[in-house]
Order: sequence, then C-alpha cells, then structure tokens
Amino acid sequence: MNIKPVLKRVIPFQVGVKLRGGYQKFLKIIYQGNNYYCPFCDNSFRTFLKGGYPNPLAEKMEIIGAGKRSNMLCPRCYSTDRDRLIYLYLKEKTDVFDKSQRILHIAPTGSLKHLLENIPHLQYETGDKYEEGYRGYYYDRDVIQMDVTALPYDDDQFDMVICNHVLEHVKEDIAAMKEIRRVMKKQGKAILQVPVAMALPETDEDDPGNAQERENRFGQFDHVRLYARDYNERMKKAGFTVEVHNPGNDGWDKKYKKLSINPLENVYVGIK
Repeated sequence: MNIKPVLKRVIPFQVGVKLRGGYQKFLKIIYQGNNYYCPFCDNSFRTFLKGGYPNPLAEKMEIIGAGKRSNMLCPRCYSTDRDRLIYLYLKEKTDVFDKSQRILHIAPTGSLKHLLENIPHLQYETGDKYEEGYRGYYYDRDVIQMDVTALPYDDDQFDMVICNHVLEHVKEDIAAMKEIRRVMKKQGKAILQVPVAMALPETDEDDPGNAQERENRFGQFDHVRLYARDYNERMKKAGFTVEVHNPGNDGWDKKYKKLSINPLENVYVGIK
C-alpha cells in the first residue's frame, strides 16, 4: 500500500512541509560526498537517491525519462534528473540567467520554480490544471489553475514556455502545443519535454480509456499516449521550428555526468 496519499490527506500542508524539510536536511548529512552535484541546492553528494516507478514497458520500449532510475533524486532538495537537465540546457544554451524576459512555467516542479522565481530580472509565471494527486504537496499553492489548451493570455506574451512532462497527460496535445506557441513572442522558445519510446517509430495514442490499460500500453495510468521517435514531427505540426539538444553530444563539458543526467535524454525546443 502506498501510504503517501493517506499522509497528504491527514497532515496539514505547512506541517508536512516542515517535516519533509527536516527529513531532507538529515538526508543531506547522510549522503554527503563529492561524486554528484545539485545546482538547485548547491550541495554535493556521494550518490543521489533512486526515483521513478518500476515500469516493464519502459525497458521494453526504451522509454527515455520513465521507469525506476538510480541516482535520480537529490537528497536535499528532491530535484530530479529531469529538473537538472532543464537547468543545464538553460545554463548552456540560453540567456535566462543574464537577460530580462518573461517565462511561463506549466506544471512547475519545486526546484526549478524556486530557482527561476528568485532571479530578479525574470518575470516568472506558473500555472497548472489541478488533477487528482497534484494539489498541496506537489505544487506550491501560489500556482494558478489553467488549462494548457486554453491559456489565459493574449498573443505574443512570453519569451519562453517550460512544459516539462505534461503533454503525455493531455488529450489534445497538438492543440496544447499550438496554444503554447500562440502566447509566445516571435523567436520565443518552448521547452516541451515528454517521455519518448525510442523503440517505437510512431506515437501510439489510441487511448483505451481504462486506467489499467493505459498503464500497460503507455506506461502510466494517467498517460493518454506513448510518444515515439516522431515526436519532433508532432511539434512541427503545431507550427514550431524544432531544435533537439542532447547533453552527451552538445559539448556541455561533461557537466551532465556530475549532475547525474541521462545522456540519452534529448531536450526538445520549439521556436516560434
């Protein structure tokens, strides 16, 4: 039995935050070392924690960004390998840390959100559609509710949109990507990460409508498709010019190893 959902219901939010914070401070001491580094909390560790969920389909279909993973979770701040990948892309390939701009972050994870909202020259905004299990402990309560297929913004508003592992949950993903593109400024960038099955040539999206069947077919009960090697073509259908970056091939000074990033995971960037 997974006890976490029960604890989320019975423990008050602020009490839960303090309890988790204390536990994370304890883990920092236990796992301290020099093998790995987390840029979000500025701590080094002998190892990161395991994370993700066992998923037989992930191995069979070579799904990048899914399944149980070693050295995934920072013991101190709980940043994930996905978070650190986005950080490294922002650091190596963008001027986010140097230039004033407006950023929309859809379904923000805590580590990235904390980093970006504390950069003074950024106008940083967040939003998510609160599905079951996401409210409270997963997102801060200042994240506003919004639908990625109907964003509450005028055209041409954002220099960058970050949408990290969201589209696999959205039934109308092309419509969502078009909506993201609509609110972006010309030459704006959208980071649109999803789990990608490298053994699958074409995306499987014939949603069976049953949670167990979705888990068997797409790898998770609340996924409505399994993306494949044609993912960048789907981005092009939404009107984007697509850039695909890879930490193992892009000359990122081997920093991805210290940050424990999967060198096989690409960063998919749509440009307006």
